[in-house]
Parts: sequence; structure tokens; C-alpha cells
Amino acid sequence: MKTLLVAARRGAVTFDRSWTFRREDDHPDLMVEVTRLASDPETTHTCREHAPTMDETEFETKLSSLLRGAHRSGIGFDRAWTFRCTDGLDLMVEITQLAKR
Repeated sequence: MKTLLVAARRGAVTFDRSWTFRREDDHPDLMVEVTRLASDPETTHTCREHAPTMDETEFETKLSSLLRGAHRSGIGFDRAWTFRCTDGLDLMVEITQLAKR
């Protein structure tokens, strides 16, 4: 997830927004919200070293694939993860399972 976020940022993908993924299969409908956080230099790690650059369409495709893989692996959603990096990328990713429509 961290490498995906760094690559998206390097490709000028805008954060402080959300993406919704709705599926007709057995995968849950999910909303992913990415929020920039204030920097805390004592808890950061470098992220830029191996990250590629990707545009927003590629980011959405790879994020969707990552979510499907996480679901198959039994990773729970309705929670948040925080990623802090020395290159200024401090993000919180919150993934929420949506009610079926």
C-alpha cells in the first residue's frame, strides 16, 4: 500500500479524497479515503527509493486489485492505516465496507 501511495503521489494523484469500488461478485463494496497528515519526523521512514510513478487511472486499477487481494487473504476492512515517510508523505488510508445497494 505504501509503495502504491508514493507512486501515485509522484504521478500527481490528488489525495484528501475518496474512491469507491463496487463489485457484482463476492468482493465487498468498499470506499477508500486517503488523507494527508501533519508530519512527525520521529516516526517516519523513507518511501521514495523504489516507488514508480503512476497516473490516477493506474492508481485506481492497482488499488482495486490490492483490495481484492486483501479480501481474498482475509484482511479486515472498516479500519485505518497510517503511513509516514521522510520525503513528506504522511497519509492515513481508511477503508470502509459499504452496505450493498
